[in-house]
Amino acid sequence: MDVFIGNLPSSISFNEIRNLHGNWNYDVPVKRVDGQDRHGREFHYFLAQFSPKEEAEADRLIREMEGVSCYGRVLEVREFIHRTYSNERRALNWREKPWHKTERRISERRKGRQ
Repeated sequence: MDVFIGNLPSSISFNEIRNLHGNWNYDVPVKRVDGQDRHGREFHYFLAQFSPKEEAEADRLIREMEGVSCYGRVLEVREFIHRTYSNERRALNWREKPWHKTERRISERRKGRQ
């Protein structure tokens, strides 16, 4: 089970998160993820990777850290669910399927231009 710790400022380190929780005594790998969304806004979050045997500790971490304030931001802590290839919203071959309806753009063209 992976735990998502998000809504973080860009300058925060994992040690600060650990000190914020107070009794972080989990020996789990933690990965920091930095990136940009499609609008150019930066995002930063941590993923704590708990083994299946440690699910109780992961649930306790989620309960204890959800809603904690950090540098004026409220942390979002929840289970992280990975998207798989089959979790895509469109069908795999959606581009090859014929479209039997009228194209929306054809009906919206101006009358004088053709």
